[in-house]
Formats: sequence, C-alpha cells, structure tokens
Amino acid sequence: MKSAVLLPNIVGFPSESMRRYAMELESALRSVAGGSEGSEAPWGFRAIACAPSEAVAARFGGGERGKKIAGRHARFVLYPRLIRAASGADLYHVLDHSHTNLALIPPAAKTVLTCHDIIPLLAAKGMIPIPSNGRFTRYTFPLRVRCMKRCHRVIAISESTKKNLVEVAGLSPDQIRVVYYGVNRAFAPAPGKDSGSHAEERREVLARHQIPASARVLFHVGTATRYKNTPAILHALKALKEDPKIGGSVYFLRVGAEFFDDEKALIETLGVGDRIRHAGKIFDDSRLASYYRAGDVFVFPSIWEGFGWPPLEAMACGTPVVTSNIASLPEVVGDAGITVAPQDHAALIDALRLLLTNEEARQTRREKALLRARRFTWEECARGTLAVYEQVVAENAGRRPGI
Repeated sequence: MKSAVLLPNIVGFPSESMRRYAMELESALRSVAGGSEGSEAPWGFRAIACAPSEAVAARFGGGERGKKIAGRHARFVLYPRLIRAASGADLYHVLDHSHTNLALIPPAAKTVLTCHDIIPLLAAKGMIPIPSNGRFTRYTFPLRVRCMKRCHRVIAISESTKKNLVEVAGLSPDQIRVVYYGVNRAFAPAPGKDSGSHAEERREVLARHQIPASARVLFHVGTATRYKNTPAILHALKALKEDPKIGGSVYFLRVGAEFFDDEKALIETLGVGDRIRHAGKIFDDSRLASYYRAGDVFVFPSIWEGFGWPPLEAMACGTPVVTSNIASLPEVVGDAGITVAPQDHAALIDALRLLLTNEEARQTRREKALLRARRFTWEECARGTLAVYEQVVAENAGRRPGI
C-alpha cells in the first residue's frame, strides 16, 4: 500500500472554502482508493491536524494578538515538526497554497501542492482592478511562488489558474496538472419539486427575510473580497427596480459577508436598500441549498476567480446563472449560464432582465445547468488527484507512466 500525508491548513485558519476542499477531497480519496472487497487498498491516507497552542496564545496576553502569534507558531514551528514526524510516506500533499511554507519540509520529489488562485499577484501587477496589499504581495507572495516551484507537481483547480501560474508566476506547464473541484451532493434540486415542495421551500425562505412570495429574486453568495464586484449587482438592482416590466417585484438576497462601507453608501445613493436582504453567513450546506433554490437567478459578476464554486452550486440546485466571461468562470458554467464582461453593467442588466421576465429562457438555462453540474463530482476530483499521486510515485521509482 502506498501512503500519502495530507496537509490541510492549521485548525481555525479563516477560510471556509479551504476547509471544505480538504474535507471533501480526503473523504473522496478514501472512497475512490479504498480497494475492492477482499483486496488491499492501493493507497492509505493520513491527514495532519495542527492546532494553535492555547499556552502560546496566553503567553502573549491572549486576545487577538495572542491568537495571531499562536497561529504563526503553529504554522511555522509546530506543523513542520508534525510533518517531520510523519517521514517515510510516499507522498505529501499541501492542500492550500496559503501554507506553501509546508512544502519546504518533505522531500521535494515527494511533494504535491494545490494552488487555488494567484489573485493577490494579479492585483499587484495591475492585471485585475482591485486594491492590492503591496507589502503582502511584494514580500510574501514571491516566497509562495518559490515554494510552489520546489514541488514535484502543482495541482491547479482550473485551466485559467494554470495559465496564470505559467504566464505570471513563471512555473513550468509540465509541472502543473489541472484537477477541478467537485460539488457537494447537498446542492441539488428540491426533492419532489413537481409536487410543490420547491414552491413551499421558496415561500419559507422568502418569508424568513420579509420578501413577498410573488417577488423576483436575485441571489448572491459573497465574501469580504473586492473582486466579487458587488457594486455591479447594486447598479443592476437599481435598473431593474425602475424597469416597468419588473418594478416593485425585484429583490436582492445575499448570503455571506457584510457589505463594505462604500458599498453601504452606494446602496443609499442608489436608493435600493428597501430591496436588499442580507442573510449572513450560512455554513450548513442543506440550508444554503434551499437559498440557492429560492432565487430566480444567481448573479455572480466576479472580476476574477480561481474556480468559482458558487455558480457551480447554483447550477447543481437548478438555478439559472449570470456570471462573468473571464478567468475560470466560463470553464465552470460552459453554455449553461449567461456570461458577460464584469464591468459591462448594461449587459448584466439585460441578462438578468431576460431571465426574470422570460419563463422559457429560465427553464432552458435551468435544464442546461443541471446537466453541466453533473460533470463536477468529488469522486472525479479524487481520481484526478490520485492520477497525480501515481505519476509522482512512478517518476520517483524511475518509470514514466501516462497520466
């Protein structure tokens, strides 16, 4: 049996998406590589859990300062010790490029790392129009790139991310393999949709946020990042609110981070605050799926994405998608969604208006979305990841297999 050590982010690291990736991938790897009945499993997996020390946090006064120091201590001192204690494995997989320092500990020939995006570097180079943390990018991201170059293989989560790694970060294309994410099975059409359960579920979600049952709802999942392009949605909401064909029936329901202060000011300036409902963060997939299904359209005009999970989750739920025509998003939605330039507000408004007022167009996109989403499973992600593992092990043994 070959052995792989999985290296997720430290416990408590503030990234729900990376926690999800680690959890879903580990589960799928164990399922796919479990071996047939009566036979030995081809791979064994061990995931290291490294938590910050409460004693270290207390030593530095506790509070946010103590937690931050304890987090760095865990990442740069405790975690390397745990990796060294796990020596002898056939392969080590760093699951998030934010922890590239971990790639310096195992033998380079046995190390794989997943890169999810290089958005900070793209912003610093002026390639995407969002604010850049110059100090972070100037000192930290180049170090991450050097750590990635040390790895035997880098897994990119989209062809777009691979292209960025080659053209902007300077990695060799031969070093990189593309393996797409999957989508959790909780994201699916409502059971018994034809019997009316979907309508009842939708009424319950809308009533929870004081949205009329007859409303037309734009749904969005946002994070506290500028590249999600929330102002474009707000401008579209104003235009749709003033459209005589839609008028008072349009609402914007958002899940996730709070609006930035300048976005709150824009909401007031545009006069759309009465049409906005913020549900906060939702971590339960089944509950989040009910919100996706409650929306008439999922709107996601992001300026850049390494992959784009929310549009995929929306499609898996059968909700039509309007998203951007750049970076990885066209790879994810294919011809199932409507794609527009992220700064083309008129095109965004036209796409939303079409899906909000044309039932036939909405149903066509719904059917295409469901078919498209079926291509992205965690089992397929695990198989692609295992293919990378097999190639690394074989190359270390002096063979040249296909992948």
